[in-house]
Amino acid sequence: MSYDPGPDAKHEPVYALILDAHLKSSLAAIRSLGEKGVPICAGSHRGTAMGLYSRYVTQKLVYPSPLENRSQFIDALHQKIREFRKCAVLAFSDSTLLPLVDNAGPVSDLLLNVLPSELANFRTAFDKSDTLRLAERLGVEVPTTCFGKSVSELEAMGREIGYPAVLKPCRTVYWKGNSGVQETARFVFSADDLKAKCNELLGATGQLPMLQQYIEGEETGVEFLAQDGRPIAACAHRRLRSASPAGGSGVVTQTVPLDYYGTGERAQRLTAALDWSGPIMVEFKICKQTGTPFLMEINGRFWGSLPLATAAGLDFPHLYYRLACGEPVTGKMDYTKWLMSRHFWGDFANLRSALLKSDPLRKSAYPSRLGALKAFLTPFGCCSPAVFDRRDWKPSFAEPVDIFRTIVGKLLTAQRAVLDKSHNLETKFEESDK
Repeated sequence: MSYDPGPDAKHEPVYALILDAHLKSSLAAIRSLGEKGVPICAGSHRGTAMGLYSRYVTQKLVYPSPLENRSQFIDALHQKIREFRKCAVLAFSDSTLLPLVDNAGPVSDLLLNVLPSELANFRTAFDKSDTLRLAERLGVEVPTTCFGKSVSELEAMGREIGYPAVLKPCRTVYWKGNSGVQETARFVFSADDLKAKCNELLGATGQLPMLQQYIEGEETGVEFLAQDGRPIAACAHRRLRSASPAGGSGVVTQTVPLDYYGTGERAQRLTAALDWSGPIMVEFKICKQTGTPFLMEINGRFWGSLPLATAAGLDFPHLYYRLACGEPVTGKMDYTKWLMSRHFWGDFANLRSALLKSDPLRKSAYPSRLGALKAFLTPFGCCSPAVFDRRDWKPSFAEPVDIFRTIVGKLLTAQRAVLDKSHNLETKFEESDK
């Protein structure tokens, strides 16, 4: 099949370089563009990434992990982009998108992407502290947050807002030279717990985290493809189950109307203020007690629940590709409401946590063990699988293999770290004994 860009197109089709092929959102983009005949190069730092096995992939690229060697990752992408001469890149994680944007100079003439005209606005979307300050100026509700200058200031705020509370790194990814770390929010349950976890994050990132009020309630998201601050495609969803009952990426999600608890209008305010161009997801938590939507964060890239949006009739990847290629794009705001999507292995991780994990949040955030098992086994009605597709079945078989290899790799890395630490201690002991 050859790509038909439509009668208004004024150029030949270009390759789509789709990164993070181990993620279900990346796989959704591979299928979206592949079904329309767009030539695709799928890439990941994992050779067993499920997206690499899609029938729609024309070329594969296994690049160095951007968290292990950022410069080698950039070099690999630049080389591939030069081979294509012109290329539209779709990234699905902060760890791949940020280095590409920061180092686009050598291939900027060959790289087709959609970004805000002001890179300062782009940076705001990837810094949670800047995002929250912007929201406050716009009148969008945010949880009580302490941007402390010291651990003692955060401890004082902890006494004020009470526990549990949430420690959040200001960014998802931090680099020291070529090596990077990816950090997420951590719950804290006491002053001692706060101090210990705060020092852990400070040591890993070099930056003091924020301390935030814990909001109990439903997680929702509003997704746009925007151009100059104006949404040209929109969808909204809620998370029915996440990777952990305490939160995280959505594994069972459902589309909701854009006016769901007023989240769509608030997301539009933020998108307009950022003068945003490209994909963006604005995440909220609906307070269980008051129904107020509190802003959690902004993802200035494609989001994890993308398979749900495409199943609901909003083909964000293809619209983005056309926008990047300079084609006229007609806005689309209509989609199927109350459609569900399930990521089986992510849902299995949720069940495992619900059954086995010891968590201080169990009473407030976890279902009963019997309830979790019943929900996992109950057949879904109108539900679209996030990964399985009978027309493109190989990725669904590759995914558990990739998960297994990743888990084994992490265990081996942890074991090597313990052995290295033990060896270093033995060496110091021997030297002190001389």
